[in-house]
Amino acid sequence: MLQTAYSPLGPLLAAARLEGRPAILDGGFGQLIADEYPELDQSGGMWVSGVAVRAPNAIRDAHRRYLEAGADIITTATYQVSAGGYVTAGLAATEAEADALLAATIGLAVDARAQFIKAQAEAGPHQRKPLIAVSLGSVGATLGDCSEYTGKFGQGLTTQDVYEFHLSRFSMLARCLDTAELRGHIDLLAMETIPSAEEATAIVRALDQLTRDNIVLPAAWIAFTTPVTNQTGLGEPIEDAVRAATSSPCVCAVGINCVPTHVVPELLANIARVSPVPVVCYPNGQTWQGSANAWGDASTQVSPTDYAKSAMEWVQNGALIVGGCCKTTPEHIRTLAEAATIGNSWCAPTQLT
Repeated sequence: MLQTAYSPLGPLLAAARLEGRPAILDGGFGQLIADEYPELDQSGGMWVSGVAVRAPNAIRDAHRRYLEAGADIITTATYQVSAGGYVTAGLAATEAEADALLAATIGLAVDARAQFIKAQAEAGPHQRKPLIAVSLGSVGATLGDCSEYTGKFGQGLTTQDVYEFHLSRFSMLARCLDTAELRGHIDLLAMETIPSAEEATAIVRALDQLTRDNIVLPAAWIAFTTPVTNQTGLGEPIEDAVRAATSSPCVCAVGINCVPTHVVPELLANIARVSPVPVVCYPNGQTWQGSANAWGDASTQVSPTDYAKSAMEWVQNGALIVGGCCKTTPEHIRTLAEAATIGNSWCAPTQLT
């Protein structure tokens, strides 16, 4: 029987249960950097992962802001990372150089957490140690063609190709996490913006293979993206995708990210009904107009206050971990965290098990 790494989600959720609240995830990252630092180049196919190489302080500061806002979990700026991506972007020439860049980017989150914990200790006795999840996107996220939203991967990729891509990238991550600088510092793996049950199957196959090879990564969550309430981006029943994602003991949570807020309540209910593991939810904070390949105008942006109000319904529909994706900010997370700690009775304690 396959064994997997210990998941820290149980203790985190247990602590949240005692406070009658969900666990709080951080918010948008790549879009936050693009909006706040327009002078930073995000071209080259690596998006914010490239910025992490060229302007690490901006990334470290963003992590700190989310921690100070109240996030229980922060995610690394590694969503579009791949060894080939670093090479194509001209940031690395060899596998070893690519490994070093990935490790350094993950290290920015580790540094930010260490700084935050130190500041807490200096401020008083009440302390918390937030978790760090390494963010990795769909294979489509590395292709630069938005296929992470549809699951229709171009360039002739087969199911076996997708599996081998994830296996290779997981192996790259395992090498990084086994270094002296990172060993023992990373808590979770966030597989984000997954558009299909097919890719989820490839991901769990790769995780299980590493486990059989005695290479154990942190426990993973798989978050699907979709524009509708009952199907994946590729069009499969969302329940089938959840079953595929949770078929491995390596997966400790399942849910959604980078989705429009209006589909969230029903979509979460469909997921929670069949999921044997905790549900994570982090939708977008603004409407994406696909036909125009642009964000909607300001009227389509959800305010931090309205976002926090909506999150109460998400919890009632099954989410145990809530945060934000594109166009959410540290202020959205601060408002969410504050709302979750002022006795609003977000959910009954029995729901947070």
